[in-house]
Amino acid sequence: MGKYFGTDGFRGEANIDLTVEHAYKVGRFLGWYFGKDHKAQIVIGKDTRRSSYMFEYSLVAGLTASGADAYLLHVTTTPSVSYVVRTENFDCGIMISASHNPFYDNGIKVINGLGQKLEADIEAQIEAYIDDGTPKIPFATREDIGRTVDFAAGRNRYIGHLISIPTKSFKNMRVGLDCSNGSASSVAKSVFDAIGAKTYVIHNEPDGTNINCGCGSTHIEELQKYVREKHLDVGFAYDGDADRCIAVDELGNVVDGDLIMYVCGKYLKEKGQLNGDTIVTTIMSNLGLYKACDRAGIRYEKTAVGDKYVCENMMANGYSLGGELFAPQQRGEELVGRAVVDLVDELVGLRLLHGGLGDERMAEEARLAALNRALFHAAFDKRVGRVHVPAEIVCERARDLLGGCIAALPQNVHHL
Repeated sequence: MGKYFGTDGFRGEANIDLTVEHAYKVGRFLGWYFGKDHKAQIVIGKDTRRSSYMFEYSLVAGLTASGADAYLLHVTTTPSVSYVVRTENFDCGIMISASHNPFYDNGIKVINGLGQKLEADIEAQIEAYIDDGTPKIPFATREDIGRTVDFAAGRNRYIGHLISIPTKSFKNMRVGLDCSNGSASSVAKSVFDAIGAKTYVIHNEPDGTNINCGCGSTHIEELQKYVREKHLDVGFAYDGDADRCIAVDELGNVVDGDLIMYVCGKYLKEKGQLNGDTIVTTIMSNLGLYKACDRAGIRYEKTAVGDKYVCENMMANGYSLGGELFAPQQRGEELVGRAVVDLVDELVGLRLLHGGLGDERMAEEARLAALNRALFHAAFDKRVGRVHVPAEIVCERARDLLGGCIAALPQNVHHL
């Protein structure tokens, strides 16, 4: 990871870690870089944060000042930007969002012409331009100044693409959606309505400050309660930019990313459509997924944390299914309980096994995996300055909570 760009782009608190000047310079560089031998065309989407409009205007100013045409999708999802870039032949795309973070954070995610995350070497060049102004980028003048184009039609084409995917009608299916007061508010209901579902929606009224606030995939309990109260068949909760979701079954039980990958992988394998009979996960996936895949004859590969690495592995090997377990960042005292949350997640994951928890060795593996994940979150959050409780205290509490794993703590802490 670079100074500004991580696995999910340039992210931080608006006008503190990520400022309008940063956004302007990102726009200036991209407009120049992709417009060296032609007039660059770059598409921009954003989520519902109040600052997203501010960053959109800054990016557009930078892009057009460098001679690029900026096409605005307005409020839309990250996957829609990826889809539009690769199907409409844009030079690159930009998504303004901080995903599942609170409203006062924001981010700039750059997507290359293939619809994937921007190459690290180009991100490094952007960082150099932000810090020392090299290379010197000239301003476009006269007719070379870029245009700003309303491109809501691109988002509508993406909605049409989603509607075309299902092979069966959802008629009489009662579907609940938690749009997190974010990007899904502009897309999700239209799609499910069009495929015949009876759609019930919550947290679909963004006001600029309520994105991810007590709702969406980081607060799945809201959807669980709603599904049970309305006697729905299924529910889906999205994060702020709708590139991740967590499902809920008809009983209100959580169906997380690991279980979704298992269900999809098993289905595709039975249809002969799972390339290499392999799914791609990150090291954060739980033991239950791998044990269940073993029983189903599904192979798996593990990457570093970040959907960027999952995508790279899939593209390099031609695999058709991969994903990252959604694991929202915890803050302050909430992080102290992360070990318990992850332990429960690991043990629940073992429900995929018919044998339950009769095998003590497997139960111990689950506890170790849970502890690894808890410590990862502690170390990660401390690096980005979001922890008010020191990671050492988290580890001490983890010793108490997961007594059987005491021996693993020093090694894990040193490793992270």
